[in-house]
Amino acid sequence: MILSWYRQNATDFGIVPATSLLVRVVWRRAFVQVCNALLRTRVECPCCGWSGNRFLDYKEMSYSIRNIECPQCGSHSRHRAFYLWLRDDYRLANKSGTALVFAPERALASLWAVAPGLLIIRTDIEAARDVDVLADLTRLPFASDVADIVWCHHVLEQVPDDHQAMTELRRVLKKGAGTMILSAGLSGDSITQEFGRSEKGLSGNRRRYGSDIADRLTSSGFTVRQLNYGLSQEAIMRYAIRDEPFFLCSASC
Repeated sequence: MILSWYRQNATDFGIVPATSLLVRVVWRRAFVQVCNALLRTRVECPCCGWSGNRFLDYKEMSYSIRNIECPQCGSHSRHRAFYLWLRDDYRLANKSGTALVFAPERALASLWAVAPGLLIIRTDIEAARDVDVLADLTRLPFASDVADIVWCHHVLEQVPDDHQAMTELRRVLKKGAGTMILSAGLSGDSITQEFGRSEKGLSGNRRRYGSDIADRLTSSGFTVRQLNYGLSQEAIMRYAIRDEPFFLCSASC
């Protein structure tokens, strides 16, 4: 897997930058492995049960985040936070109806699997993930008002036309009764920055959302409520989580 990642970086950025990044990744992974072998346990992944001294670093050409990625299931901070929120606050296991899960994450698969009342339809534009339906988010092959739950986690950043994608998400969500759980990478700025292309150095993102994302969702026909995970400081430290905002959306009638 790391070799295919290296080859893709070499194609996108050149041999020298890709090799430099590979060396940094290998060195940091070795460092983390030594820490986990020799030092006391400090962190734990609720998604898969792994525990150790620290998580792996996540490195891309344009940015890096330390102590973030579970070496067993690949979860990041936001996956671990959502796992806890979906399990304990939202009580996903007790939900029923149809759930459209876009770009399904391996780290959360076990949580969706223990919701017996849900018909889960996993959807992505690429076949590489374990999906049921291949579809473009701007042209969904589903009837209107079909979904009781829509899961859209860090997807809209990579869609060329996010307004059309939001319009389609509203169309498939049941009016009044349906809930969309949506999160996106937020910059902290007030205005969304559009790159005008897929930025390979930023995980292929086409934009970095500002706080105006709520207005963009509202203009697409959603009623929007912003939440945080609401975790204790102990849980934030134990699971290495950054408490970030996300959105609960319903389709305006």
